[in-house]
Amino acid sequence: MAKQVINYGTAANDGTGDALRNAMIKIVSNFDELYDGQFSGSWDDLTDIPNTLIGSFGITDGSNNQVLTTDGDGNLTFKTVSAAIDTADIDAHLNTGSAANNQILSWNGSDYAWVADQQGSGGGGGGLSNTEIINLVTGSDLDMAGNKVLFGNVYQDIGDLPAAGDYHGMFAHVHGTGKAYYAHAGNWVRLADFSEIGSGGSGGLSSRASKSTTVSSLANNGTANMVIDGFKGYALYSIQTSHAAWVRLYISASARTADSSRAQTSDPAPDAGVVAEVITAGAETVKFGPAILGYTDDASTTISAAVTNLSGATNNVTVTLNILKLEE
Repeated sequence: MAKQVINYGTAANDGTGDALRNAMIKIVSNFDELYDGQFSGSWDDLTDIPNTLIGSFGITDGSNNQVLTTDGDGNLTFKTVSAAIDTADIDAHLNTGSAANNQILSWNGSDYAWVADQQGSGGGGGGLSNTEIINLVTGSDLDMAGNKVLFGNVYQDIGDLPAAGDYHGMFAHVHGTGKAYYAHAGNWVRLADFSEIGSGGSGGLSSRASKSTTVSSLANNGTANMVIDGFKGYALYSIQTSHAAWVRLYISASARTADSSRAQTSDPAPDAGVVAEVITAGAETVKFGPAILGYTDDASTTISAAVTNLSGATNNVTVTLNILKLEE
């Protein structure tokens, strides 16, 4: 139905307009048309519905694979974006092929980089691994800037010391002898203590000393080589054994090796390098008068010796020398 127009005349009450009843009929008819055609709220009831963003909303179409973006001010446009990042892209960017075991990812200010884990395989950073500390210390001289270095450079026996030629200038303490040593010219040189140099200093007289070595679990009639901490030159006062034994002292290890096949009942040759030998019947001390002069042929402070257990059973055999230092 078309719109019902009400004629209200050219002036108030001029008699040219619609009668009141006719005017009301037109009003009612217009309202009926409005109510009968009101919007239901359903999209399908709309007419001229836009079916595309292009044109209907003033948006210019983009190219294939572009996406619609906004500038935040209500302006929409199509733009090209980077392709989606997958695992391979991440690996390529982070250079995982150059990463070593136990390294961690770090930011270097401009990009990511693989660096050593500061706590080794434990992860978490915040410290150095033992290997990294060793590499740092051994890579150059360690300057403590006047601070102390505290460590325990202790070895149980002389034989436990490392090769002197590999650690020239090294100082160490041997607990078994109770002495200090330093490495020089391929040998471990023992440092004299106060009791050995006397109260008069380096020119004072030495006091006699007891030097002991024990061979553990030595079988009956078994023979073992032993090294006794002593002096380059010495006066031998006595040899003491904890069990019945045959004890031989030599000027060198090579002399001991050359004499190893000699029978107990045979005397050594005059040039065999045997300083002294005793045969004991038990725990006893054999004293020499006058004292026997002995020395080490290689100018070391260790006395090469051999002991044969004659006790009749397996025992820990201890040999003790009472000696006086004669040579620096």
